[in-house]
Amino acid sequence: MRGQTELPALAIAFLLLTGTVVLGVAVADSALTSAERPALEEHTAMSLSERLVSKDAPLTVRANVLDNESVAAFNETTLVERYNVPPDTAVEVRVDGELTASTGTVTVGTTVERIVLVERRSRETIRSDFDSSRSVVLPRRTSNVTLTITPPRGTTVERVVANGRTLLRNESGLTGTFEVGVSPYETTQLTFDAVGVLDGDSVRIEYEPPETEKAILQVTVDAEG
Repeated sequence: MRGQTELPALAIAFLLLTGTVVLGVAVADSALTSAERPALEEHTAMSLSERLVSKDAPLTVRANVLDNESVAAFNETTLVERYNVPPDTAVEVRVDGELTASTGTVTVGTTVERIVLVERRSRETIRSDFDSSRSVVLPRRTSNVTLTITPPRGTTVERVVANGRTLLRNESGLTGTFEVGVSPYETTQLTFDAVGVLDGDSVRIEYEPPETEKAILQVTVDAEG
């Protein structure tokens, strides 16, 4: 009888021991996951930030230089589809603290910051009266120029030269609107070779000089999002 009464007690003790072991393993596994999560989030945020500022990224004009218009158009769809953000991960991308794109809801997470440049362009127009010269100087970093040539009657614009290089030529006369490219690495002197008089309405020059300023790119990743 004594042996029979001890069996239930042993069974209960075994169940309690098994439960304790299972609980201990679960707690240890949870603790390990919690310890690994910040490192995983940091790695993901660092990798994403590097891809966002690479020279081939949709946000950049060159490595580490963000295009202001592309940043404004950046959204959740591009973030998910282009950068393969996992569905169980929340991500926020900010430029100087302003939210640009996000997925999920970030509660805490890990943030990586990177110093970048943001480039903005504004359209400028020049009309020269050509009183003392038939040349116009454009600032460095100008790359694309729109020329509208409408010379007065009796005047023929035969050639347009940039720093000694011929951009346009027509001995019968250049008239109309032309798109030309110039080197962004030096100031550009445009010279208009013409027979006859050039006045303030003869040539309109339009270009978009870039302006850059420093900014902070922030990428936050929350693996529990």
